[in-house]
Amino acid sequence: MKRVSNININKVAFISAALLSATIVQADIAIDSQLDYEVTGYFADSAGQNQETQRVNNSLALEVEVFNSWNDGDESLTFKPFYRIDEMDDERSHGDVRELIWNKVADDYELKIGVGKVFWGVTESAHLVDVVNQTDGVESLDGEEKLGQPMVQVLLEREWGNLDLFVLPYFRERTFAGKDARLSAGLDYADAVYESSAEEKHVDVAARWSHYWEDLEYGVSLFHGTSRDPFQTGLLTADGPEMFTYYAQITQLGIELQYLNEGWAWKFEGIHRDGMPEGTVTILAADPSGSLNTDCLTCVASNPYPGLDHTGVGEGKSYFATAAGFEYTQVGIFESRMDLGWVAEHIYDSRQENASVGAFEHDVLLANRWVANDEADSELLVGVIYDYEYEDYSLSIEGNTRLFDGLSFEIEARVFSPSRDNVTQYSLRDEDLVKMTFSYYL
Repeated sequence: MKRVSNININKVAFISAALLSATIVQADIAIDSQLDYEVTGYFADSAGQNQETQRVNNSLALEVEVFNSWNDGDESLTFKPFYRIDEMDDERSHGDVRELIWNKVADDYELKIGVGKVFWGVTESAHLVDVVNQTDGVESLDGEEKLGQPMVQVLLEREWGNLDLFVLPYFRERTFAGKDARLSAGLDYADAVYESSAEEKHVDVAARWSHYWEDLEYGVSLFHGTSRDPFQTGLLTADGPEMFTYYAQITQLGIELQYLNEGWAWKFEGIHRDGMPEGTVTILAADPSGSLNTDCLTCVASNPYPGLDHTGVGEGKSYFATAAGFEYTQVGIFESRMDLGWVAEHIYDSRQENASVGAFEHDVLLANRWVANDEADSELLVGVIYDYEYEDYSLSIEGNTRLFDGLSFEIEARVFSPSRDNVTQYSLRDEDLVKMTFSYYL
């Protein structure tokens, strides 16, 4: 089994220290660090005997931010290393450089070079257009946590809008939970297969233009390169069953709209993506003449799977997906300082049953957001995603508050109730969980 490669922390730390020491002596250096202690209790049906068992998993994470600026703030360097130790899952014990980015601000442009993080999107339920950074799949269920992405970014701010241009010279494979860990597929992951012969060294490009007109904010983005969303399916090899991951070459056009009017926020995200395969992996055995199934677009010549002659992936297809809805905020409910938000969104994927694992093909999000507006910045988000095709749902609760200076508390709970017909979600039927995180900021 191949573990997902991460940037060597020691090398990056050495390079960062060298860059910091080379800067102007008069520069101010700010160092912030965050220490997280996570306790997760999750519940499962014991051996199918309808006996609920409770398991507790402890985890410790450290994230440090080093910031240095010089030349009157026109140049800066940000370094954010991250490392987690998990008591049960070796795959979740991992390190990453979230950011190591040099930023140069000039009169008519801004330049960023290094490892960075970029977020695109406006909706609550799904961030369809957010395609630059890879998802850190062992850190969050909703895809909010991202791996650092090597990049060169040029930002242009003009009267006709803001234009961001990206060159992405290196690809990061998605991280996945281990075979015996919570919220996993129960399989080891085989070596990833790429459509591009350059594999993770394929140079991707992206661009995003954004602007506004009165209360309407809008953006258009374009991405071409290796899909951050891998095609996944189970694969039977000579070493036993494994999970197969395939990274296709895609072209994605994205649109974002957000209209703000008094307490209303109307939101829309839509994408059209070309190049993602559909269906299942085709295992091809060469016949005596050595010919292959001509329906296979990509066949791996150097077969990484012992006991198989060839492995094929179906031809890439085009599809579109949308997420649209609103959030209405009642300010000062019950004549207090508290706000209450009402969220409703619809998510659609034209691939339907052939959609990627974790995609929402025909779902509705209904949620409430409570904001206390207190000194502790307390918030609570309670929501349910209902799949009206399979008639199943998942419930989520997310909350956070500050206990006292430097110490904050977060809670996350998930309840899964998938239908047997929902193949991609049914494996989560016994994975209800409650996660509590204490974070201390030094």
